[in-house]
Amino acid sequence: MAATFQWSESNTLNETVHDGITNLNTGNNDSYNLNVSTYPVTRGNASFEKYIRAKFSDTFTEISNMKFWKSNGELVGGETIKAAANVAFATPSATPNGDDNIPIGESGDDVLTIQSAAGTPTITAPGYTKYIRIQTQTTVSTPSGSVNQKTYTFQYDEV
Repeated sequence: MAATFQWSESNTLNETVHDGITNLNTGNNDSYNLNVSTYPVTRGNASFEKYIRAKFSDTFTEISNMKFWKSNGELVGGETIKAAANVAFATPSATPNGDDNIPIGESGDDVLTIQSAAGTPTITAPGYTKYIRIQTQTTVSTPSGSVNQKTYTFQYDEV
């Protein structure tokens, strides 16, 4: 049997965990499966941070070589997406963080390398990875209205 993968997002002050989320949208609200029309990022501001992680279940021997990056979707003027890997959960904030720009490639330094929740490079039993934090940041020169859709890729090897 193969591992089952799903995204998980944690929100709120006391960390409410939501497994099986369906989107990684960022906006001006700390919620999962966020609707960007209802909670858009106001230009000149940052979105609430997203604390996401991969969850693996069912039967497998090992998950390794876990990588994350933005694989598609153009940024509009004044828009950046910040990301950090293997961070601890903190209450999501809309204050701009100092994370690096999200990687946009598939190899070498152009990816975030993700660890297991235990801090190792492999997962050998059902469970989670460490957190990936993402945040959209805008400037006053960012066009008002919706930004372009983005695609994020999470890649891993399974034995």
